[in-house]
Amino acid sequence: MTPGSKEIGRRLRAAREAPPRWSRAEMARRLRTAADPDERARLPHVASLADQIKQWEAGKWAPSARYRELYVRATGRTWDELFGADTDAQPAPPAGDAHPLPLLLTPPSAGAESSRPLTVTGVEALLGRLYRLDDEFGGNELCQVIEGQVTAAFRLFNEAALRIQTERRLLTAVAGLTQMAGWLSIDATRHADASRYLSATVYAAHETDDLGLASHAMGYMSLHAFYRDQPQRARTLADAALSLARAEASPRTRAALHNRAARAHARLGEVNPCRRQLDLARAEYACDQTRAEPQWTTYVSPAEIAAQRGACLLDLALQRMLSPAEAVAALTEAVHLAETTTPDHARDIAHYKTRLATAHLLQDEPEQAARVAGEAHDLATRIGSARIDERFAELVARMQPYDVPEVRALVDRVTTR
Repeated sequence: MTPGSKEIGRRLRAAREAPPRWSRAEMARRLRTAADPDERARLPHVASLADQIKQWEAGKWAPSARYRELYVRATGRTWDELFGADTDAQPAPPAGDAHPLPLLLTPPSAGAESSRPLTVTGVEALLGRLYRLDDEFGGNELCQVIEGQVTAAFRLFNEAALRIQTERRLLTAVAGLTQMAGWLSIDATRHADASRYLSATVYAAHETDDLGLASHAMGYMSLHAFYRDQPQRARTLADAALSLARAEASPRTRAALHNRAARAHARLGEVNPCRRQLDLARAEYACDQTRAEPQWTTYVSPAEIAAQRGACLLDLALQRMLSPAEAVAALTEAVHLAETTTPDHARDIAHYKTRLATAHLLQDEPEQAARVAGEAHDLATRIGSARIDERFAELVARMQPYDVPEVRALVDRVTTR
């Protein structure tokens, strides 16, 4: 089992205080030195990073994948020593003649299995409920719900005597279920689970000849790679997903995939390709809206289009390749659209406001940044999203050098809770 933030904090402090013993400032310098030059430019300065190290060691939150890799390089310790067993290791497939798709979904432990029987209609209804719940809650909570349901759905697939048409209907619903599980695992930073679920979704989608769903799941794979600081892999996966989507994917699916490609280009500092993909995403979304869209594209909205543009422009601004003013404009639009059209989507609004606060900080507007960050924090405490917690922790670290009352009050509030 992956250790919690308290245990990780204990290990990080023990590694730092072991001979030759480094202060937090020295540890911060070592982390920065361990980073590649391009990555180093995006890291907080030593004083801010030292404070972030203090929060990690106190167990307030755990470092993101980027910082975990830097810790391994800087301390000379293994990933297992600092963060637990290698969560990327996939279980060996069991022998036998079972359908290969359930084998991909077998959890490392069976403790989350649900004893409540499911029907095909029940799986479809469950998926509909999860789409609605995903709008309001974070992956931390929903992962616990969906894990046992996925197991039960595959038990039904393996054991029930179904007609061909019903089996296909079940497989389609299960593919949607595993895609949702993959996305929630990304949001909860459960990386091995995300890889396993999304691989199963691509397989199931091909089994049902749903190339639109297969391409969309590959888009989530691209996002997963992006959040693990693998932008080149993210770009490759997005390109492959777009190639597949040309066959039969819906306009909103293609819009989402262009956004995935844009995020990867932005992280790689590729300004023109990024802008081109953002423009294509907006154009696809503006296509004929009379065509029926699959349920799993309901999140693709004007707010999401603006938010993804803002995220890309913010990434480029962090690399000093663009003015942050463009990011502020796009993210302000995203927040306005989300608050007026989907005010119950707390996770999305919290994420958008965290990005907007960062953009204000880059514009040297710390008071405005603190105000927006406070609103994001109030929302984030209502949900459970490890991904948003990581982004907010990075924002707080960037705010530390600003000695203004609004920033000091915010930092005190969020670091003493």
